[in-house]
Amino acid sequence: MSARHPCARSSRKVKFITLRGRGDHDHSGCSHADLLAHVRSVEPGSEKQVGSYLKILNERYRMVERLQPVFARPNARNGRFYIRDNFLRSWLGALAVPVASTSFRPVDTLVASADARLQGVEGHGLERLVATLYEERSRKGVGDFPLTEATRGWWDRSDTELDLVAQDSERKVLRLGTCKRSADRLIRDLGQFEGHVGRFLAHSGRFAGWSIEKVAIAPTLDPEQRQACVRAGCLPQDLRDLTDGLLP
Repeated sequence: MSARHPCARSSRKVKFITLRGRGDHDHSGCSHADLLAHVRSVEPGSEKQVGSYLKILNERYRMVERLQPVFARPNARNGRFYIRDNFLRSWLGALAVPVASTSFRPVDTLVASADARLQGVEGHGLERLVATLYEERSRKGVGDFPLTEATRGWWDRSDTELDLVAQDSERKVLRLGTCKRSADRLIRDLGQFEGHVGRFLAHSGRFAGWSIEKVAIAPTLDPEQRQACVRAGCLPQDLRDLTDGLLP
């Protein structure tokens, strides 16, 4: 990397930004204000440069991305930054600390810790995969949910968080989903998911009169876990369901 490159001149500032992105493994992401506050706390006076560094990390290196919630304007200020690169997200969120501890802690313990952390880190990747599968199924006419808009998540300042917002405006059906890397955690969080759904619908009056479907998604679901989802009023889906009809 050339020494003239702005990232090379201040690799430490870029490190601040990427390290702050470790929070995205719990789906919260980081707002621009979060990043400014973090940089200001570490190196006062340098926060004005954050925007240019984010632009480079996003457009040139494709290491971070800025996502907006569904219905938001492209220039809305409630976007969030996430680490786009899967390896970087996994390294910062799950692997760096265990690897650095191999000389003084049992390897089996560190592997178990890394595995548990990776389940959280992989959550955001699962959300992106589910959205892509929903769109691909709709494009190929597979399944029972044709989309009329691209799928995205939703969040707001009242801590409402939905991983999937899928719309079929022709039939007036709205599907709201929660995705978890761990099926057990998915089941435990269904009560909280119900609260997120209620707050979202209260906020979005445009869906008055629509049919609302709730879906609970994990990589794999066994029959007992599926029944737990159904009892909570949710349609259970796993990756086998979502790839059915897409793969040869």
